[in-house]
Amino acid sequence: MADLFHRVSIRKYEDREVEPDKIIQILKAAMAAPSGRNIQPWRFVVVSDKETLAKLAESLPYAKMLTQASVAIVVCGD
Repeated sequence: MADLFHRVSIRKYEDREVEPDKIIQILKAAMAAPSGRNIQPWRFVVVSDKETLAKLAESLPYAKMLTQASVAIVVCGD
């Protein structure tokens, strides 16, 4: 697995599931990011339902690739 702390943009996906331990590792890296006054104003939603991924792809202008993804992590600001 690539180093989690280096940015990589991927727009084409393999047709296979992402292992749960990899998703957890990604979430832990995201939660380790600094925030002002350590408020950590984020919430993460892991989406693997194909119908929901298709709806996200349809409604978000920069998320068209989600129709091909097996999982997505939606980052929400609180």
